[in-house]
Amino acid sequence: MAKIYTENGWVNWEYIAQQPESIISVVGARGVGKTYGLFKYLIENKKRFIYVRRLKSQLEQCGKVEGNPFKKLNIDRGMNILPYPSGGSITFRDGEKTGDIIAVGVALSVVANLRGIDFSDYDYIVFDEFIASDGERPIKNEFAAFLNFYETVNRNRELAGDAAVKCFMLGNANTLINPYFSAWHFMKTALRMIAGKQMVWRSADKTRMVILLIDSPISSQKRDTVLYKNAGQDFITMALDNAFMTDETNIRSEPLSEYIHMVSVGEIGIYKHKTERKYYVSSTQCPSPYYDSFGISLKMFQQDFYMMRVHYMVSKNVWFESFELEIIFRELFGLR
Repeated sequence: MAKIYTENGWVNWEYIAQQPESIISVVGARGVGKTYGLFKYLIENKKRFIYVRRLKSQLEQCGKVEGNPFKKLNIDRGMNILPYPSGGSITFRDGEKTGDIIAVGVALSVVANLRGIDFSDYDYIVFDEFIASDGERPIKNEFAAFLNFYETVNRNRELAGDAAVKCFMLGNANTLINPYFSAWHFMKTALRMIAGKQMVWRSADKTRMVILLIDSPISSQKRDTVLYKNAGQDFITMALDNAFMTDETNIRSEPLSEYIHMVSVGEIGIYKHKTERKYYVSSTQCPSPYYDSFGISLKMFQQDFYMMRVHYMVSKNVWFESFELEIIFRELFGLR
């Protein structure tokens, strides 16, 4: 933990940015230095970067004086980084329109339509708020859009012997079911990390790293501020404790030999008992029928198997192999 946080309790970007992984996701409580600290690190080290938001409307807000993502840094550090929107992107410059480029801002939802931008001299990506908030508009095939964007920036650098582009993905614990955790099959791992207070996970091939900012010293201090003294527990646990958790209920071990496979979705398989009116959710899956756990595929699953939600909520006859699987099931049906 000492390496993840500085002595003052903020996110330690001096350490995190030096890690060998190319895609580093940092998910944590609000206001602990994720975006601010990373901006400060990159600017002080003279690293130009691409600033990414999910939606065009979010990026457009960043192009206004009041929405400038560098506003606080400008005030605290005596800087003058200003946004200059042009052709669907934003160039953030030091002062006037002819000033040095600090970053270029793009929206993931429209980046495929941008033309004439050469990213070959950018080695860093900062993808801010990559986990959408409840009610935020989804992006069609969002994970594929992200991969295509990374390919556009990275191109053939590694084939030429250069380092891959470093992508920092920053987010809050809004929802466990997001295109990135789903596509990477990371949901169960994230829950186990939170339950075991494990902050760091690295992929076996050393390309990807996930940091869950658990027990943030800054979050502990924020509990005594006005907002959190007047907030509900659900908001507090999301905003300060980095929690996706809900209460545990229907957990027990069942022999799969007594069940017939109904459907698999994301990381779970759903089974119906051969003789009794009950259902079982297991980590064992079958290839057909199968639904992805995000995008239109998830919506189709929710529609086609809506009665599973009813069985769980009303009949109470859905059982689970583990706590993690019950949480994932709830998330799939929006039961948070």
